[in-house]
Amino acid sequence: MGSLISELLGQPDEKMDHILGIDDRRKGECEQHGNFIDVHHSGKGRVSEGWKGCPECEKEALQARMREEEQQRQMELIRQRAARLVAQSDIPKRFTDKGFDDYKPVNGKSASVLRKIQDYADLLASGEHEGRSLILLGNVGNGKTHLSCALLRDVILRTCKPGAYWTFAELVREVKGSWRKSADYSEQDVYDDFAKPELVVIDEVGMQNFTEFEQTVAYEAINARYLLEKPTVVVTNLPAGDLSKCLGERVVDRLRENGGKALDFDWLSYRNGSAA
Repeated sequence: MGSLISELLGQPDEKMDHILGIDDRRKGECEQHGNFIDVHHSGKGRVSEGWKGCPECEKEALQARMREEEQQRQMELIRQRAARLVAQSDIPKRFTDKGFDDYKPVNGKSASVLRKIQDYADLLASGEHEGRSLILLGNVGNGKTHLSCALLRDVILRTCKPGAYWTFAELVREVKGSWRKSADYSEQDVYDDFAKPELVVIDEVGMQNFTEFEQTVAYEAINARYLLEKPTVVVTNLPAGDLSKCLGERVVDRLRENGGKALDFDWLSYRNGSAA
């Protein structure tokens, strides 16, 4: 009670000063907050020795530190969520930690393709892609899977939105699995799941015979994402001229709409044990 009265009267409370380690006072002037009473700490309490300075400035500095700490905490939560989304994306173990920097272009064409994929990653991260898709096609062993997984990982980490890696064979198996009497999901569920992630990479397209059924699966899956304006990256060893024959014209049209590009990996094999 005595310290409260002393504070109200503008007089120091010696007992409270002793507890707080305050051994002196003086008038101070802050350019921002005006006049104040500065206090000096002896260093015997919890506060280090020295003049405390403007209390309003100290209060603002404390609030700024608290805001920064909260911002850092939120950023760490976002990083943790993004890392979980990468782990849940089904990127093959061989390529889980492979980024754009791990891809070593072997010539000018491969360097140009790398830059274009990085530009595409920037577009997806910006959110202004309007569902624009991408096709990576061409020779075996030139890093298509490496770069598609690096793209998927990069976009997930930058947007903190879910992405998924599929092979076309997995997609077909899932659809066929829905026909089993014991199945607890429908064919439509498969297409819905395929359409959920913000970005999907579908690899190994063209390793099948591409029956009418497989063309239907390809169309239903790609079209589900097309209608939601979600980008899809198709990876195939097929030459450009055979893509429409296998996937069907409607699928290729969907992939090429809104400026969707096909990048041709037509140089000699890149594979050295780190790419596919």
